[in-house]
Amino acid sequence: MKKSIGIAVSVLIAFAFIIGCGGKKGNVRDLKLSVTTSETSSWYYGAAEFKRMVEERTNGRFKISIYPNEQLASGDQTKTLEMLYQGINELDIHSAMIHNNVEPKLTACFMPWIFTKGYESVDQYVFNNGTGGQKIKELIAAKGAVPLALGENGFRQITNNKLAIHKPSDFKGMKFRVPSVTILVDLYKMLGADPVSMSFSEVFTALQQGTIDGQENPLGIISSSKLYEVQKFLTIANYSYDPIVLSASKKFWDSLSAEDQKIFQDAATEAMKAQVIETRKQDKELLQGLQDKGIKANSLTTAEIAAFQTQLAPLYKKYIDQYGAELFEAFGYKAK
Repeated sequence: MKKSIGIAVSVLIAFAFIIGCGGKKGNVRDLKLSVTTSETSSWYYGAAEFKRMVEERTNGRFKISIYPNEQLASGDQTKTLEMLYQGINELDIHSAMIHNNVEPKLTACFMPWIFTKGYESVDQYVFNNGTGGQKIKELIAAKGAVPLALGENGFRQITNNKLAIHKPSDFKGMKFRVPSVTILVDLYKMLGADPVSMSFSEVFTALQQGTIDGQENPLGIISSSKLYEVQKFLTIANYSYDPIVLSASKKFWDSLSAEDQKIFQDAATEAMKAQVIETRKQDKELLQGLQDKGIKANSLTTAEIAAFQTQLAPLYKKYIDQYGAELFEAFGYKAK
């Protein structure tokens, strides 16, 4: 009898030790990954790839829950990003434009038509270890987050309910929702529009009710958010490029072993590379899909873009005077 009791006690002690020191249930870390966009977006695709790779490569020691549509902050992009920097959320995918609220120097990346050869210039300066991509990571890291990898939101396009845009004067008097990013507010004011800053979660309703006339976003966001239901005109302008950043909070990152940091870093790099491929694949299909849903699309010609560049030239002088030419050169800017 005593022997049986002794064996039972030994089993219980061993079981308790396993649970406390590495058993499947007792050693799993639950992590939150916030994503701005919906489950149908390429952002979410990248997040899901990252989740899959981390969970597989750590044998389930980490479990990542993805929260789309800024669920962790009731749709407030800025608040969710603050939660990353404060260490409340462990992981995050946000547009560099939202990080711009923390580090204004990121403005250089969004300047109108700074990437003169489109995606060819983006690949040269943002990806492939380009100087612009390095600068984005450096600036974010200096503010206290850990940028793991860059992905792609893409070139921003313009939608509205008034007319097909071809020239700067077409913007006059229209109300456009823009992110709370100073460069875009300045840009739309310079074009004679009335820029309105609001959370992206409010945009659909504002367009539906006529509170604003238009907005600007890459095609993936326009499509996944079903803005074609409340917008008549789409202008393919490719005027401002927007990378996204998969980041970790410093508090979480510093808690990882060197081995786990490598797993997370490698997974982030691979997932964002796949996300960029998916974004560009979708872009080829989205324009036709949006037109099929009734939106009227036009693309700015080279001559039309030149007219915009002439009117917006003072923006470059303003921000170069503020931040220095070297920063803009990292993204391929060459003074004329």
